[in-house]
Amino acid sequence: AHVGLVAETVAGLRALVIGAGSIGLLIAGLLRHRGCGTVDIGDTNPLRRETARAAGYGSVYDPSATPPAADHYHLVFDAVGAGVTRESAVAAVRPGGAVVHVGLLQGRGELDVRKLTLAEVRFVGVYTYTHRDLAKSVELLHQGALGGLDWMEQRPLRDGPEAFASLHDGSTAAAKIVLRPW
Repeated sequence: AHVGLVAETVAGLRALVIGAGSIGLLIAGLLRHRGCGTVDIGDTNPLRRETARAAGYGSVYDPSATPPAADHYHLVFDAVGAGVTRESAVAAVRPGGAVVHVGLLQGRGELDVRKLTLAEVRFVGVYTYTHRDLAKSVELLHQGALGGLDWMEQRPLRDGPEAFASLHDGSTAAAKIVLRPW
């Protein structure tokens, strides 16, 4: 059975989220909220893996040590967007499944179009949202549907350069840092 680009229900499906940054964790939280059968989260950064574990959105692993199972997932979300993560996403998706490409780390890289074609895998890029999507997101956050969001950190605006540097070099466990004017 083919998985639609926007599944009406994810109940019983197996999903993989590659990348435990803020986008990856929000995707995992939304999948959990919508009743996805299995949500696995892969990230190479041990601090981010610990943050994802603490969020409780799904099973967390290190893809550099243990690659995801081939042809296993109905839905794969690439929240990184590197050549290696695109390759991993296509390898992990099962025939008839869907890869949702969200991350924008690298613009170019190999893509197994033979598998996409022969296994009838849908590959869709997702970049932005509508006003309706934003309103629904605010509603879900207000309801607590995505959990406590403890993976977010707040810092004073004056610490902005250090905050960006720690996100860039992977030295913070926070998936998102909000800069406050205090």
